[in-house]
Amino acid sequence: MIRQTLMITLLTACGMICPAQESGAEEAVQVAQSADACRAAVAAGDAAAQYELSRCYFTGAGVALSTATALQWLRKSAEQGFAEAQCNLAECYADGIGVQKDAQEAASWWVKAAQQNHAEAQFRLGMAHLKGEGVIKSDTLGLAWLERTARQNHVEALYQLGLCRLEGTGGNRNESEAVSLLRRAAESGHAHAACRLGYCLLEGIGCEKNAEDGVSCLLRAADGLCDSAALILARCYEHGVGAPADAGLAFDWCLRAADAGIAEAQYQLGIYLEEGRGCKKNESKALKWYKKAAEQNHTEAQNRLKIISEKKSEQEEKS
Repeated sequence: MIRQTLMITLLTACGMICPAQESGAEEAVQVAQSADACRAAVAAGDAAAQYELSRCYFTGAGVALSTATALQWLRKSAEQGFAEAQCNLAECYADGIGVQKDAQEAASWWVKAAQQNHAEAQFRLGMAHLKGEGVIKSDTLGLAWLERTARQNHVEALYQLGLCRLEGTGGNRNESEAVSLLRRAAESGHAHAACRLGYCLLEGIGCEKNAEDGVSCLLRAADGLCDSAALILARCYEHGVGAPADAGLAFDWCLRAADAGIAEAQYQLGIYLEEGRGCKKNESKALKWYKKAAEQNHTEAQNRLKIISEKKSEQEEKS
């Protein structure tokens, strides 16, 4: 609430909100007084106010857009121990926003924020340890931070920890726990978690097989723009798994995944077009999709192109 008030008053002071129009004359006076107080808070070194001011400069909200000025205020706030500022400063170093990329510097600020129980910083620090970016590579430390963050219902942490449990990262393979974590993330709207959960339900990984629920999860994932789900849905509709077989829908879902650049989908789409599954036969289009998949080193697509080329050569010799 304090930070929200500071943001409103900063925007008001910068001219982005017109108090007379929004609140009436009396409230305009109150907001103006709050804006004065906010300016005073920034000048006095209030860390929360400095952080909100940095956001204004990053976005150009009522002030001239300036990454350099934003970083100055962000650093002032972070150096005073404001966790949100520390986490954001770390992200600047991780992504090279206004500064040179520096994984170690990023990690050092994530540590400071994580020690204050900042969930996003804990998550980013956990991922850094798993990848060995700016800190020692350690599955043990990485998982410990992810577990701590997941207990705070951090959606991405739930998803990443679920993947770790599926893959057995750090020797901690637990498929049933993975499904539970993925389900929690999926219920919070995480599309890729819904996709992995759907696959687990189709295959009975960490849970009883339930193809219908699996397809339902995959449809939610696809609605959330997870293109990997589209490829799995294509196979479900092709073979009638969890839903009635429908060659047309199989083709449509495969086309979406292929358009997204998924090599396996491009190869499968080539087969559909070459054989006329769920669509009209079109060998020239099939060839185009085989080539796209082959360019991504898809072995089966490369082999298919070789066979097509050999057949063409044989036909030319006979003619």
